[in-house]
Amino acid sequence: MPGRMDEEGAGVDVGREGDGGIQGGDAPLPAPQSGGAAVPYREVYAEYADQAGAALEGSYIPLGMKQYVRDYFSSLGP
Repeated sequence: MPGRMDEEGAGVDVGREGDGGIQGGDAPLPAPQSGGAAVPYREVYAEYADQAGAALEGSYIPLGMKQYVRDYFSSLGP
């Protein structure tokens, strides 16, 4: 099984999956809970769209790719 190493090259135990969730160290982590979102998508979409627009303007995206990125975020709309 592939593992991870710390800065000195020593092996680090990353845990394993089991029936009770992912094991990490001595205590098992709880299994993920299923359920609905706490806030409706339509209520948060405008804020996320504003943040995506700001990121588009403030990040380097090759000119030929900007429209593809805009189209992607537009497709996420409610």
